[in-house]
Amino acid sequence: MAAPYVLLSWQPAWLKFLPRPGPWMEKFKIAMGFPMLAATVFVCSLLSTHYGDRAWDVVIFLLFVAGAAWIYGQFVQRGRKRRGLAAAIAASLLVVGYVYGLEFQLKWREPIKAGTQAPELSDVSPAGADWKPWSAAAVAAAQAAGQPVVVDFTAKWCLTCQKNIKPVLGSQSVRSKMEQLKAVGLIGDYTRFPDDITEELNRYGRAGVPLVLVFPGKPGTSPIVLPEVLTSGMVVDALAKTATQ
Repeated sequence: MAAPYVLLSWQPAWLKFLPRPGPWMEKFKIAMGFPMLAATVFVCSLLSTHYGDRAWDVVIFLLFVAGAAWIYGQFVQRGRKRRGLAAAIAASLLVVGYVYGLEFQLKWREPIKAGTQAPELSDVSPAGADWKPWSAAAVAAAQAAGQPVVVDFTAKWCLTCQKNIKPVLGSQSVRSKMEQLKAVGLIGDYTRFPDDITEELNRYGRAGVPLVLVFPGKPGTSPIVLPEVLTSGMVVDALAKTATQ
């Protein structure tokens, strides 16, 4: 983030290409709030994993609140014309958001039914291979059968897992290497923070996901711990090393 300042310090003459400070900066600041709002909506989308689909109704209500707050701040607090109309619109948004989002959609007066469904394994597992749920027993059984094991500790809310780890483990080169070595693929789904996976992550000095382990097909051998940012070559190399152990 400091790179532009360093660049302009090195070549101050380039400052003439920058726009001069002015009222546009305030509008730009407001405009940048909308991408932040979009990021918030994305993060809120993960709530459904823990609290069910009704979590989206809270998001709808919060969007109405955000719109009302922006109108009130922009037109009422700044003393612009038609402040009464702006205040009325802001209040209307709050009322509509409450009635629609909380009363009709969320139905917040009704008790929430116990339990929500955990995400399907296919939601977090890489494409191609037949990935199975992780357990210490599953790792031990595969090693006892002489098969290497690839363990992917992941979560639906983990961007690195979904955008880097998952495509890498689902790549053709990794899938071909796993098929060649008859490696077993196991998924440790940390979306809802199960205690056994927390303990396993702590064993390897990790506070969270992603974590990818490659076990040799020999009982009792320690795994190769792969870095948090992966390439398919790293996984293929790790699998190749298990063949020599």
